Amino acid sequence: MMKTTTLALGILLACLTTTASAQSGDALAREWFRVSWAPPTEGTAPTLAGQVFNTSPYRVTDVRLRVEGFSADNRRIGSGLHVGAGDIDAGGESSFSVEAIPGAVTYQVDVVSFDLVSRKRAR
Repeated sequence: MMKTTTLALGILLACLTTTASAQSGDALAREWFRVSWAPPTEGTAPTLAGQVFNTSPYRVTDVRLRVEGFSADNRRIGSGLHVGAGDIDAGGESSFSVEAIPGAVTYQVDVVSFDLVSRKRAR
């Protein structure tokens, strides 16, 4: 009986943790994250590099970015989803580097989702 109760509690806890960890939503992403980037570098594989700033009170991981490329006449000519590198502490930042979109002259980069790790501890 004890093993069954323990197993049931373990499964319940795992389900609650899984459903509560993944976060998405444009409102939270716009409030908690800033993204900056530089024009693509030239070379054999042009890349768009930038920073993701986490202004939330949480350490986050698996920050997913939507990168959209636009032509000179402001038409969207390509997009992609990319996962940022590593955890970002509350108030911290992380860098990213993605392949440039061929023909794009301007870009828009947005955080589309992230996973919460922990809340910043009060001092």
